[in-house]
Amino acid sequence: MKNRLYQLFIDDVTDLCYKNCLSYFPEKSRVLDVGIGNGVMTRNYHSLIKNKDFRITGIDINKSYLNHCDRLIRAYQLENNIQIFHKSVEAYAPPQKEYFDFILFSMSFMLFHNQQIVLDRVRHWLKPEGKIVFFQTMFQKRSRLMEFVKPKLKYFTTIDFGKVTYDHDFYHLLERNHLSIFEDKLLKREWFKGEYRIIVTSVSNGNGGGHR
Repeated sequence: MKNRLYQLFIDDVTDLCYKNCLSYFPEKSRVLDVGIGNGVMTRNYHSLIKNKDFRITGIDINKSYLNHCDRLIRAYQLENNIQIFHKSVEAYAPPQKEYFDFILFSMSFMLFHNQQIVLDRVRHWLKPEGKIVFFQTMFQKRSRLMEFVKPKLKYFTTIDFGKVTYDHDFYHLLERNHLSIFEDKLLKREWFKGEYRIIVTSVSNGNGGGHR
């Protein structure tokens, strides 16, 4: 039931995310997917994942989603390309520091209660030229309706859509953490004037950062 609801509400957004991100990542990239979910993206992109020889580590706290993801990994013979762990980002640790080329937050960053702790952890997992990629819904103007409705959607759908993310707050968070914006791309506008964006950042020396 949870996976059916997930597919009903999330599939189009998931496809938009992975279509852009997997095309953006170079061949042989080592990627940490924070909140990999049920792995539905493998249906459309299993050939691309194999052809570009990605090494994807997926973590998620939902065991039901991961079980579904594991079945798809085996169905499309992606065992050499995707590993999954039932771990939160606060509990996960890579085999070594400076391990990943990319860390992807695919609609998951807005779910974290303490985003600062998450950034403090994951920045040390990147290779020197590594990037942190955020795919999420952004709002420019305050919407009290969305602030009220969005956190309550999980009671009707079983899916946590997180809190409303305003672009000025998000960009200030990046700046405080010395994350320079390498690319900021609008992918789609959605209801209530929200925007699906992909934001690629790199760890700067403290003098970088900035707005689009």
